[in-house]
Amino acid sequence: MKVRRLEPSDVALVASIDRSEHVEVQYRVGDGRLVEAPVFMADIPPWDRDGSGEHSVASHIAFCSSIVADGAALLGAFDDDGELMGLATVHPKFEPRLAWLATLHVSRAHRRRGAASALWDAGVALAREAGARSFYVSATPTGSAVGFYLSRGCRLADPVHPELFTREPEDIHLVCLLDG
Repeated sequence: MKVRRLEPSDVALVASIDRSEHVEVQYRVGDGRLVEAPVFMADIPPWDRDGSGEHSVASHIAFCSSIVADGAALLGAFDDDGELMGLATVHPKFEPRLAWLATLHVSRAHRRRGAASALWDAGVALAREAGARSFYVSATPTGSAVGFYLSRGCRLADPVHPELFTREPEDIHLVCLLDG
């Protein structure tokens, strides 16, 4: 597998990501800690290819385009045959000393094969090179997403970033210290 930085025009590759997932565990934050919550939607569908709503391809392309235009890097993970496994957008200079993992998606067929870890590692490297001391993540509240970030050393953000929390108040807001 190879991770490489992509061009801003490559954000259209978002359309090829199959975000579908079966959710067995979901979280919320209560009293400053993670708490299991009732699963809101057990079967997450692929992105809507034709619409323009929040979970549409068009919406995700527009979001990634705006983040990349603001200084984020678009990273792609590819298998040995050159097939796209996943994408991440990392804003290494979101704020002084704070990087932001704006997105990280791995297609369903490629999960549990190291693509998320490779994208995470590449994002952390970009953040460190830019002088960031911490990496902010707004994670989908599913067990798989939250578990992945916790396994990378993330902890609940305290306090949450006001702008990013306003964007995604239902997400689990995490931070990973990059010292060392």
